[in-house]
Amino acid sequence: MEKIRFNVVGLYHWDVRDHWKEYAEAAVGKQMTMQPQPENVKDPYAVRAREGKLHIGYVAVPDLDVVYQALKGSKKERLRGVVVESHAEPPVLTVECEVEAVDWDYEPFDDSVYQGWHYDGLPLMPKKLEQLGDLTADLIDALENTDQADEDVISLAENLLAEHLYDMSREMTRARYRIERLLAMSERAFLKEWEAKLQQQKGLLMTHDNRNAVAHYLFIDLPRQLRRKGLEHSHYTYDNRLDVLEAQLRAFPFQLYDKFLSDPVDFLREVYYKHVPRKYLFQLLSGIVLMILKGRVKIRRWGREGDVEPIDEIESLSRPQSLNSGDEALKQGIIELLKMRDAHGNLIMKQKNQWAGVLSVLTFDYHVESTDLLDLCRKMQKWGFGPDSGYECYCSYDNVSKCSEYANKPFHVWRGAGAAHQRQVAAATELRSILRKSIGFR
Repeated sequence: MEKIRFNVVGLYHWDVRDHWKEYAEAAVGKQMTMQPQPENVKDPYAVRAREGKLHIGYVAVPDLDVVYQALKGSKKERLRGVVVESHAEPPVLTVECEVEAVDWDYEPFDDSVYQGWHYDGLPLMPKKLEQLGDLTADLIDALENTDQADEDVISLAENLLAEHLYDMSREMTRARYRIERLLAMSERAFLKEWEAKLQQQKGLLMTHDNRNAVAHYLFIDLPRQLRRKGLEHSHYTYDNRLDVLEAQLRAFPFQLYDKFLSDPVDFLREVYYKHVPRKYLFQLLSGIVLMILKGRVKIRRWGREGDVEPIDEIESLSRPQSLNSGDEALKQGIIELLKMRDAHGNLIMKQKNQWAGVLSVLTFDYHVESTDLLDLCRKMQKWGFGPDSGYECYCSYDNVSKCSEYANKPFHVWRGAGAAHQRQVAAATELRSILRKSIGFR
């Protein structure tokens, strides 16, 4: 007999949605039945988890392999197990099953749908995604090597937690299960904390906020980076083959390219639940980025709120850059911000730490290059916004560094509450509005 563990997620969508938190808190010891759902339209490999007649949730996508391998090895149509751990926020139940055998070599996914599909355009995936596979392999090696220094393992685990959300390929979801299994088997106590963090993140993988952040990175930030590197002036721009390449993208299985055009945020959920292999996913994403840069996409909707700003930013990427886009235009925009007042007659920029929001806009929206916050503050002093500038609210590194969580992140991923957060949002929002009128998107 063998024991396997896997997670059940999505409690707030099904029969316990009205009291999912209370259910999760009292779930340990409950009997669960895992039933594959080949008729599931969204994911034919979905495995439903139920307690009696109650539909509780679904086996997490990263754990589907082991469930199917246990079903295959034990020659069963469903599994029964017990909840041995639970996390209430987000709700994640860890279920343990005892099975006769696990066929670890069984491949449950059918990739015949990709046969005959190809994309022969420019590979445009960033190093972040290219290196993520290496990072994952290094972490697995470190966990299997008991002589590996603890600080090395911690560093690798921290990087995985930060970067994994950007890769929703099948290979990465499989790697997560293997990593969690190794963490559970480890005798090093500090690794238990990382196991809990990975399990908690599993409950958040496909939340709207995470999908939105990844979509911003892939379809706005990445094309901007490539544009700044001069893709348009490379030795081969693919301008004479765009129709052919676009036809290849439209032929991608499951109509995923059309789903991207319908909603880039929801597109990422579709990719996750279709278990797209990394090789084909990277080709699809490269094609999408190329079409964005060439002005060949017309997005219908962005996310469930229908936010129009990301759509405008994507459309702006294919336009020629404004001639009035140098440092002088940015400086004039900051000067205008420093003079701006709200409806009550108070200055928008009234505290020095609000420069953190200003630096974020310059770095992530307008790509003012620098290596760190100190260099950025020195640049602001050269631009005439330092202590000797005469401005009451001048740029000071001591104040900006206290709010580095704003300065070091793009505006769209800021999260917070309270007056301090609102001041940062106000400064960044007004500066973005000023610069878009004078410069446009960059």
